[in-house]
Amino acid sequence: MVSGSDIHWNLLSMKKNNLFNRVYDTVAIMFFIVATCSFFACSKDDDTPPYISPYAENRTVMVYMVAENSLSSNALTDVQEMLVGMNNDTLNVNDRLVIYLDDVKLPRIYVVDKTTKKTLLSDLIPVVTYEEDVNSASAEQLGAFVDYVKTHYPAESYGLVMWSHASGWVPSTYNGDRSGGVSAVRKTFGVDNGKNISNKYNGNNGHQMEIVDMAKALEGESFDFIFFDACVMQTIEVAYELRHLANYLIASPAEIPAPGANYKTMVKAMFSKDDCVNQMMTDYEHEYRDSYGLVISAVNTSALDDYATYMKSVVAAHRSEMMGLDTSSMLNYIHYGTWTTMYPDFLDLQGIMLKVLDGEEYAQWKAETDKVVTCLHAGCWYSAYLKGKVTIDDAQCCGMSMFIPFEKYAYNSWAFNDNYLKTSWAKAVWIE
Repeated sequence: MVSGSDIHWNLLSMKKNNLFNRVYDTVAIMFFIVATCSFFACSKDDDTPPYISPYAENRTVMVYMVAENSLSSNALTDVQEMLVGMNNDTLNVNDRLVIYLDDVKLPRIYVVDKTTKKTLLSDLIPVVTYEEDVNSASAEQLGAFVDYVKTHYPAESYGLVMWSHASGWVPSTYNGDRSGGVSAVRKTFGVDNGKNISNKYNGNNGHQMEIVDMAKALEGESFDFIFFDACVMQTIEVAYELRHLANYLIASPAEIPAPGANYKTMVKAMFSKDDCVNQMMTDYEHEYRDSYGLVISAVNTSALDDYATYMKSVVAAHRSEMMGLDTSSMLNYIHYGTWTTMYPDFLDLQGIMLKVLDGEEYAQWKAETDKVVTCLHAGCWYSAYLKGKVTIDDAQCCGMSMFIPFEKYAYNSWAFNDNYLKTSWAKAVWIE
């Protein structure tokens, strides 16, 4: 794209055809070489309008797609679906999608509303194309994009879609993110390989975004929802860290299929004025109910501070039972050591409490937890790690995982226990 001269602004740098999920190919990630970034400029096309809205929109949904990795082709499919989904008579004329896409080409920003007539992404002209590649897996780049959208497309309300690979709250597997020592970082979202390649192995070697950095970059923002179209992001550690940024966090505690949400229908749910959260969950679960299966849940962030206070008392009373759990028959979204030791167990919180609490205590815990999280599931999910469908025991499933610093992790090279104790959740709940 030819850069224009009308408007210049600086940002800080940094589906349907397979069963692979969006958790990283971590074996390849171990051996990748550091990629570095600096400031880059990007600009609008000369032939586009200024795109500075004179009035507030009903809702602007920002879609942040970190796809400079093996999901590059899936990203293109999903953007194409968004074009179809926005062509919906039920949407308000002022509803708008602003899409940041970084795939194997230079990063660019698209704007789509219900008047957009393009049906093919190849025909859609970006409002911004970057002059050079940037690290889209940096929190600063995310924050700059959000600032840009709020300046140019102000709205009465905002939603945020975070689209990429992900791995919950656990440490980065990329050496370039570990320069301060393995125990000094906790990376989780996105993979930007800095090479504009998309193959499964080398394509998934790259920078990842720390949840703490994400929270700082978005500090002061207030979204109706943050939706993670990415694997294993519905952990209590992630939700608690981001609790001040959105009314609801929508994500899966398990792996999701690489195609992600079906945005032909999901778009309508994202712009629902009455019940967008439940509609988004229902739409996503329905998409995979009869195929791969899925677990999806929503966390009510307004309840998390009180919940942490309650859970601190539960942990204090049952710490020894939790540390001694036999996890072999528990609902576990990522099994430590089954495929790799780069991820710990991702145990469903309800399954943990079912094991350690008596009947009366469990009833109280369930009542408190129902104020926080709502879950839908299809009875199973497809696990690329375990190479097949995993059945869900409904009695163990609340749709949110919680880490326990088991002794078996003490000497793991990824320092799970040390990193966990630095999370806000651990400080509030686990540390005595």
